[in-house]
Amino acid sequence: MAVIFDCSSDIAMFRKPYTTTSSVSFAFLPPTAAAGLICAIIGEDNESADDGCNAAYWRRMAGTSIAVKICSPVRWFRGALNFWNVKEPQKSPHIQVKHQFLYAPKYRVFVKGTLEERLNEKLSKGEFIYTPYLGMAYAISDIAYVGKCDDVPLDGYSGAVDSVIPLAEGVSVDFSATKRIFKEIMPFEFDEKRALKNSLQVLYSDGVNKIVLKEKGKANVARCMEDVIAWFPEW
Repeated sequence: MAVIFDCSSDIAMFRKPYTTTSSVSFAFLPPTAAAGLICAIIGEDNESADDGCNAAYWRRMAGTSIAVKICSPVRWFRGALNFWNVKEPQKSPHIQVKHQFLYAPKYRVFVKGTLEERLNEKLSKGEFIYTPYLGMAYAISDIAYVGKCDDVPLDGYSGAVDSVIPLAEGVSVDFSATKRIFKEIMPFEFDEKRALKNSLQVLYSDGVNKIVLKEKGKANVARCMEDVIAWFPEW
């Protein structure tokens, strides 16, 4: 079974870790951000009251897997934020820092595994414990419950995939049928101190076109409701 929900906002930003002053965003919700969103909805404490670096909710992510579908066209805009120098305000009170934002993003998140029932309970009641947001605290997210359904494995599948595809051995893309395709290395899993444990490569499109596979290889492709999705590995 899989629990499905949509998340959207006016803006979003999922900062790429190698960018510093001028922040650049990933084009869609990374798996690490999806994990934080799920735990915000069900109310998993990160124990940051003890240490600001804590991300204790990762203890409970084991056995959970997700898939992410980009539901709106990937659009960008740039803006400047005022940053205040709180350490030495007498030297330079504030600076303006350029940021790259996603405009009006919407994603569909599929979840199955150990947190599935707790997540379904909250979503079906229209509840969440902590405020959900998309990357930054000022990008507060609307959450819409879609439903719960069986995920049907598609062995030997070839054809269009609606979601982001984690790159796996044997995956072959029909480039002539796929209008736009991008490849990205994404953070996949953090430890309990927010240090990166694992990353992986993904294929994604622009939110308008779909990726068409000649062969799915070892990718975990399944059908959920009307969507054909590719599951990320379990945490």
